[in-house]
Amino acid sequence: MPTVHGVWMKYVVISAASYFWLYLVSPPYEENPSVDMEDLPVYHQCFLSFLAYSTVLNAIIAALFRAQIGMSLLGKDEKTGQVPLWSYVVFVGFHFPTWLYTALQARKDRFLGIHVADEVAPGFWLGGRYGNELGRTWDGIIDLTCEFPEKARGATPDSYLLVRCWDGVPPTPDELEVAASFAAERYKKKGGGILVHCAHGRGRSTTVMCACMVKAGLCETWEEAFEICRSKRKVVKLNSNMRSCLTRWQEMQRRKK
Repeated sequence: MPTVHGVWMKYVVISAASYFWLYLVSPPYEENPSVDMEDLPVYHQCFLSFLAYSTVLNAIIAALFRAQIGMSLLGKDEKTGQVPLWSYVVFVGFHFPTWLYTALQARKDRFLGIHVADEVAPGFWLGGRYGNELGRTWDGIIDLTCEFPEKARGATPDSYLLVRCWDGVPPTPDELEVAASFAAERYKKKGGGILVHCAHGRGRSTTVMCACMVKAGLCETWEEAFEICRSKRKVVKLNSNMRSCLTRWQEMQRRKK
């Protein structure tokens, strides 16, 4: 399934697949209406319960993706960027397939020669969740994920900014302004060393990077910034919501002048 476009469908598919397996392994009620869950072996009961849970959970997650709400549901800490243990336990039916998909995508990217992050402008790096593999200490880290813990290392405790977004869902224009101002301030003080990342380094991070480059005075428009990003990192993409968000943010900037 392509990253950025229609990401929510990934969880619809997981929900549908879970329901399909639930139907297959459930006792045939028509043949034996008297069968009860308590009559089944414990392992069978647990498996059926997990499939039912996965069906409901991923359907809810898909709905939240579409509605662009609920990003704080997973409990990621806004100061440290860590995901608490209870989240992995309660939402394992979401976390595990998300982790697996991202890990496989990262392997594919490495095979294709796609870097974990690329410097798209002097001091500005755009990438995915494995940007920590560059081994750098960053003057600014803008994290666009709500589903993964932060692994990159900041120079100071205030070097980290979390803007929670579902995969494929852009931040709001106001959140873009916060992120862009955060990056521009550090760029002017430190001269760069800013990592903007999401899960794969395609959409969410590109949306914010475009705003950051305009705010830092490196580009006049987000469209110009996007072309620069695309020339440095071939896999970047923007869906219609991301483009609309950037356009609204840009109009806000022009009204301020």
